[in-house]
Amino acid sequence: MEEEALKRIKLWEITMAILFVFIGMSGVYKGEMYRWDVPILYPRLFGGALIVIGVGIPILAWILRSPSRSKGNNK
Repeated sequence: MEEEALKRIKLWEITMAILFVFIGMSGVYKGEMYRWDVPILYPRLFGGALIVIGVGIPILAWILRSPSRSKGNNK
């Protein structure tokens, strides 16, 4: 079962998800975010969106690489 999960979700997707969640949590917690020394508008909202994206990446990868999608439903 675990090998199947590792085939469905790649290491770079897990890494991206962790980074998105970590950066999003820091924006929500601190209340300020910057990109090239320019403040991001609504940092808590943007941080929340990053957290949702970070959680969604592995879920979407899991669903898109499910065995039922690749069994050849296209006839």
